[in-house]
Amino acid sequence: MQIIPAIDVLEGKVVRLQQGDFDRVTDYGNDPLKIASAYATAGAKRLHLVNLSGAKDQNLSGNFLELLRELRVSTDMKIQVGGGMRSLKDIQSVLDAGADAVVIGTMLFENQEAARAAVTLFGADRIIAALDVEGDEVKIRGWKTGSGVTLGDACRQVQDIGIRQILVTDITRDGMGEGVNAALYRRIKKNFPGLQLLGSGGVSTVEDVRAAAESGCDGLVIGKALLSGTLILSETLASDLSSLPTEAPAGAKVGQPSLPSYLAVRVIPCLDVDDGRVVKGIGFQNLRDAGDPVELAKRYCREGADELVFLDISATHRSRSTLVDLVRRVADAVNIPFTVGGGVRSVDDARALLCAGADKVAVNSAAVQNPSLLSEIANELGSANTVCAIDARKVGDSWIVLTRGGRENTGMDAIAWATEAVERGAGELLVTSFDRDGTGEGFDTELLTQIKQVVRIPVIASGGAGSLQSIVDAVKVGKADAILAASIFHFGTFSIGDVKRALQQASFPVRL
Repeated sequence: MQIIPAIDVLEGKVVRLQQGDFDRVTDYGNDPLKIASAYATAGAKRLHLVNLSGAKDQNLSGNFLELLRELRVSTDMKIQVGGGMRSLKDIQSVLDAGADAVVIGTMLFENQEAARAAVTLFGADRIIAALDVEGDEVKIRGWKTGSGVTLGDACRQVQDIGIRQILVTDITRDGMGEGVNAALYRRIKKNFPGLQLLGSGGVSTVEDVRAAAESGCDGLVIGKALLSGTLILSETLASDLSSLPTEAPAGAKVGQPSLPSYLAVRVIPCLDVDDGRVVKGIGFQNLRDAGDPVELAKRYCREGADELVFLDISATHRSRSTLVDLVRRVADAVNIPFTVGGGVRSVDDARALLCAGADKVAVNSAAVQNPSLLSEIANELGSANTVCAIDARKVGDSWIVLTRGGRENTGMDAIAWATEAVERGAGELLVTSFDRDGTGEGFDTELLTQIKQVVRIPVIASGGAGSLQSIVDAVKVGKADAILAASIFHFGTFSIGDVKRALQQASFPVRL
């Protein structure tokens, strides 16, 4: 779990409010740059910066933007900004000033189309949904107004829009130091495992931090406890939060790799399904049996997989739909997100898979033949549920897109297609190197790097997993957000735990 210090700025001063009340303000000085620098020195990788003036007056001031620019120059921390984001212009201004991500709340409920457009324009990884709750209702407009929307419905709305991260604040605990609402976090993670959860409100002790980690939070925003000295950031980062230690300890050695993003690297077993059995070969050929898909899914769930991907590799070739029955059986057997692909040719095909229990749908050949299909699925079912799978083979200095299980060379440039897929609404890319698939020779990090340079959505690396170092290289060199592998898991070369430990030892965040 990542520890995220918060700095709330009101008229140039660092302050804290009790339960969002502007009449109950504690002043911590007029030097936010100094405080941010101290957090960075202590080892923080990410900063939560709140424009309270904007939240109060619904105005994004030039002074705040200048502060953000100065922070961007003076620190290497990722900066997420919230407070008073009322329009796409506000979001654009904050991103242009140096923010890595923007937190939106009221916009989600009063201008949903703008929120959806923000995801499309700026990328799902740059928009965070603020869900401020009192009881089971989400509050808006600086916590003064009820939205009329329950937390569960709000989470579903966020997923439909295509947002992947939520910041959940229990208003009744904010600034009170009475402990985190671990039960709330557990409920969210159980019902919405595909959302990245940042918790906020009530932190006072290291035990509170540990409770948030154990409840499933991917990150924890801490404000008052750090400003008042109740918690010391360097000590908190170095504490044994045995559930999910994703921060590098304070004083980490110079030369450690920087994180490719502030989200945990996902480890995803891939199950290629042919006639109801999991199979694996080389370059999509010479298949051998690897077991029953439901039993393998249950095993990987127990072993700590973050997600699963099922690809019906014969569906496109034989012109038949992905088996909805398999999706239902998997959904009944596991409690982690899973993606299904193969033979998806329409919005109705995708909807059937999602209704049967899949969390995301991957589209490959049909999207290449009809690129508008991606737009239709993303618009109807949400970008967060739409994955574009790209199979590519290197030809000279370029990569060409393949379809129909690698049997058809389309002549399309893979980098250009990745760019177009994102523009059409894909919320994630699954990139497979045909040359490396099943060989164990390592991922095509050059292909991954070139795609990451042109897109801002998560990229899953696929094709070539062999040694543990090859997996680390996919993240370190290729900048992949997730690792997909099949043979090394199916045939016992490495366990999911082996892979996660290797990534953690290389200073990348993982969920253990």
